[in-house]
Amino acid sequence: MVTLKESPKMFFVRGCKNAYSRKSISIVMILSMMFLTSCAIEPVSKHNESKNNMLLAKSAKDSVGKKQAQYVSNAALALARTAKMPERFVIYDQDYQPRHYFGAKLEPKTGVIHGAGQDTQGYVDYSNLFPADQRPMMHMTYITITAGPEYVDEWRKRTMSALKNLEAQGQKTVLQIGLNMTEGLDDGSGSAKKVKEGTFDEAITHFIDALEAFGVPAYVRIGYEFEGEWNNYSPEGFVEAFQIITDRIREREIKDIATVWCSAGGSAGFISFSELMTYYPGDEYVDWWGVDIFSPEELPHPWLNEFYDLAAQHQKPVMIGEATPRYVGVHKNWMSWVRWYKPFFEMVRDRPEIKAISYINWDWAYWSDALGFEWHDWEDARIQEDDVVKTLYLEELNHDIWLHAKDAEQLTN
Repeated sequence: MVTLKESPKMFFVRGCKNAYSRKSISIVMILSMMFLTSCAIEPVSKHNESKNNMLLAKSAKDSVGKKQAQYVSNAALALARTAKMPERFVIYDQDYQPRHYFGAKLEPKTGVIHGAGQDTQGYVDYSNLFPADQRPMMHMTYITITAGPEYVDEWRKRTMSALKNLEAQGQKTVLQIGLNMTEGLDDGSGSAKKVKEGTFDEAITHFIDALEAFGVPAYVRIGYEFEGEWNNYSPEGFVEAFQIITDRIREREIKDIATVWCSAGGSAGFISFSELMTYYPGDEYVDWWGVDIFSPEELPHPWLNEFYDLAAQHQKPVMIGEATPRYVGVHKNWMSWVRWYKPFFEMVRDRPEIKAISYINWDWAYWSDALGFEWHDWEDARIQEDDVVKTLYLEELNHDIWLHAKDAEQLTN
């Protein structure tokens, strides 16, 4: 366990997401996998030698006997064969679809932004898993304006320090900021209406001062997971707060700041789109759409495809604002990969609207104790804690579609 240089209590993070995904995890993928955790994993080829080695196996037969093209990297296939795992665990039915380009603020013309979080040390640990030219571009962090201007100033100091340290190591970084407007921990204390009343004017000013001081591109998820009952924002209050904060950011004319309208998705029960859109501030206020994805049951849900389709209709790129294998973790080895990671990457491959992801590389039980949230059963999502998941994950992020720290200059527009 890494010892953090900062007190865990200094971090304020998102509310709990239990409404939809407290279902027991299905056993659909357990088929023929009871022996998985006992498999010995041997090293495979060096990660940096696998660049551009995606193997197209034409006319390969799928599980129902149909012939179709299949995609797999040589390193992933070698790992599966060494461990005597079914090759379908690492084979995809398609390559990454070419990304759509909508001309949004801070939208890359091609590719998917590689991001992670959600504390500084966790981001550094995650970054160090990758070769220098494949480290993440986007660092996820959080701030609550209801805690007052002094709290915002402390967050500014910590974030500035992190940016300087990363820059000193040659890692260009952009920020993905979750801006919270609640006054408690998962207790429905949403205070978006107080933004209109001016209660948080000073804190908002200090927040915008911080954005200007950072001097790097930043995506701001204003009131992220707005429809979640743990936040308890009213549609009217949330829309007004989003618009007010966006107007204040734009009035300052800070370069390279994008606003993100980020849904809780399955954690909020996949509410109807008619209800979801009552929270929409309007295309003129929103640069990106976003959705957070946690439990494995969420990944195949048709709501997500409808969300991506609707984003495209509004000409907005999509950010997966938060992604973590809730209730699965990494310690189930191959089962972890098949239950969450492979379906997640299949989704990203299939949807050309997705232009950024932020993976949460956390031991959720540790942070549950540290911060006082009910996350004890969310499992350990730290990539570095399982050799199988780490090898396959790094190989997936080695695909040319991913934009890393070295590609940060592609974002200025």
